[in-house]
Amino acid sequence: MQRVVLVTGASSGIGRHIARELVKAGYRVYGTSRKPQADQVDGYTMVPLDVTSDDSVAACVAEVTQRAGQIDVLVNNAGVELLGALEETSIEEAKALFETNFFGVMRMTNAVLPAMRERRDGLIINIGSLAGYVSSPFHGVYAASKHALEGYSEALWMETEPFHVRVALIEPSFFKSALVQHKSHPARSIADYEATKQVVIKAWDDAVENGPDPAPIAKTVLKVIQGEAKGFRHRVGKNTFLARFKMIAPEWLVRKQVRHNFNLD
Repeated sequence: MQRVVLVTGASSGIGRHIARELVKAGYRVYGTSRKPQADQVDGYTMVPLDVTSDDSVAACVAEVTQRAGQIDVLVNNAGVELLGALEETSIEEAKALFETNFFGVMRMTNAVLPAMRERRDGLIINIGSLAGYVSSPFHGVYAASKHALEGYSEALWMETEPFHVRVALIEPSFFKSALVQHKSHPARSIADYEATKQVVIKAWDDAVENGPDPAPIAKTVLKVIQGEAKGFRHRVGKNTFLARFKMIAPEWLVRKQVRHNFNLD
């Protein structure tokens, strides 16, 4: 039997690359988006999903299970971005981002985990970010959601291990993705932050738009599924040295490097 993989946020960007790579490797793949434009895309089946809705999550998992029999692998990839100063960001705006980037992962995981635990077999792959370990100015809420995902994933990894349900976390650095098109900004703008904020946003957007093709992320996901990439945490990309740098360097030097990366020096 083909192993069945469900990839959230698979209509474009990183999610689409992951789904296509898995199809080429022979997996039966289901992708999701809020409003799929077609039933079939690049050899995989699209189903509607809003990860911020309990009902939508339940309906999505039920549909895939009914069609395929079971879900062997869940790839939590759906995400959104919010760029702005923390003081500018309202609690409601921060909650909205967390509903997708963090609670959306929890909803999907809670929906597929009971069957995996009962079978004593399954794999959950969470697409995090280097921002989940190294934060940067004007990305505080986004980084906070990815930091939360780190802690959640690490605990999940340890809790599900006795049931032979594997958990893996992918931490990409800058790759070309749909996040630039899907980003939002706080409704409130504070003049004191504006000049510095625009420098950082331009550097971030340029890094994403001019970044490498996300194929290495998709290949890493495939290696994790096939058991070739062992362990829990998998960092992908040329800027991941920052994570190692943060582990050994003094805080002032890490801060200086981050500022340099975003053209603030």
